[in-house]
Amino acid sequence: MRKQTTEFAALSRVLLLCPLVVMIFAPAIAWSQNGPRIGQSTQPTVGMPAIAFELKSMEGKSIALGSFHGKPLLINFFASWCDPCREEMPFINELAAKAGKQGYGVLGIAVEDTRAAIMQYAQEARLVFPIALDLNSSVKRAYRIFGPPATFFIDGQGTIRDVVIGPMTFERAREGLKKAGASL
Repeated sequence: MRKQTTEFAALSRVLLLCPLVVMIFAPAIAWSQNGPRIGQSTQPTVGMPAIAFELKSMEGKSIALGSFHGKPLLINFFASWCDPCREEMPFINELAAKAGKQGYGVLGIAVEDTRAAIMQYAQEARLVFPIALDLNSSVKRAYRIFGPPATFFIDGQGTIRDVVIGPMTFERAREGLKKAGASL
C-alpha cells in the first residue's frame, strides 16, 4: 500500500509539472516556428524586393504584383472609411490619370473594408486606377501594415524604393515615384 502511495505521489508531481513545463517552453517553440528568420526583416523596407501577391479586383479579375513588372509602381493601401485615405485620394487619382503616358502604374489595395463599401467609394471618388481587394488582410499582413493609409513605391525590377506609412502629400508621392524610376 505504501509503494502505491509513493508511486501515486510521484505521478501526481509529474502531472502537476507538465503544464508548467508547457507554459514555459510553448512561447519559445512558437517563436522559433513563427518568429523572424535570420536575414529576414520583419517589415518590407527600402531596397528589399516587394512581396509578391495576387488578389481579385472589384470586377473579380486577378491582379498580381508581377503584372506591373517593368515599370515603376505606386501601391496605396486604403479603406473607404479612412479619413486620411480620402484626403490623399484626389492626388493619387491625379497621378493615376497621368500614369499611362508617363510610364508608371498605380494600384490601390483596399484593406479592412467590404467589397460594397469600396465599390461605392470608388464610384463617388471617380477612381481611375485598378483596385485590388485584400478582404482577408493577407497582403496587409505580408507588408506589415497596421492600418491604412500606407504607400509603397516599387521600381520596374520589383524593388521597394520608398515607403510612406500614414498620410502623404502630393509632393511626397511625386518624390516616391521619382525614387522608383518614374520620369515625372
